[in-house]
Amino acid sequence: MRLYDEIVHSEGWASFAGARVLYIPLCAAYFEGVKGLGDFSAERVEIYLSSCVLLLEGESLSIGKYSDGDLSVLGKIRSLSVKA
Repeated sequence: MRLYDEIVHSEGWASFAGARVLYIPLCAAYFEGVKGLGDFSAERVEIYLSSCVLLLEGESLSIGKYSDGDLSVLGKIRSLSVKA
């Protein structure tokens, strides 16, 4: 469990109401509690959570896994922000 604790206490970990995000810049992002996807391209992904919409931007983005509310996005991730 030490690795899990290190990940949770890192800057790449965020928690929203009903959702969790692990963000590894320039590599990948993992989301729990995903309700749906909006716009998707190799440069941008809109991710719908119950409390907000996240915008992931980068290069060569692709979906690694998307099932049962879990989503992994692979590629050169440049930014992760809450969409206004």
